[in-house]
Amino acid sequence: MPALQVKDFPGDLYLDLKACANAEDRSVSQQTLHILRQYLKAYRQLGGRTDWKVVPVELVPDEGKTRSRTQEEERQERIEQRKKVLERIHSRSHSKIPDDFPSAAEIVRQMREERDDQIAPDLAGIR
Repeated sequence: MPALQVKDFPGDLYLDLKACANAEDRSVSQQTLHILRQYLKAYRQLGGRTDWKVVPVELVPDEGKTRSRTQEEERQERIEQRKKVLERIHSRSHSKIPDDFPSAAEIVRQMREERDDQIAPDLAGIR
């Protein structure tokens, strides 16, 4: 999956984005994608014209017309999806780890020592 890195991102804009993401129960990444999708959807609908701007409006559903999902409904759906994932994780059987099993730090230390032993002869030849 492609990654996007934005350099020199203004700090105040990042704080606004972070606050918006928190308010909508999304991560900053999720919120950025959501905003970009909405913008690009509008851009496509306007045929690439750039002489428009976003104007905040309060949406009031018309009776008899199909109402789009509200932000709160989307938020609740995301919460429910997360709950289901956590339930699946907790329902899986858990293995008993023996008391004498090495810690994660010890395993990493052993792997590093093995790697050092493997590359040490090559490094000695460089000097």
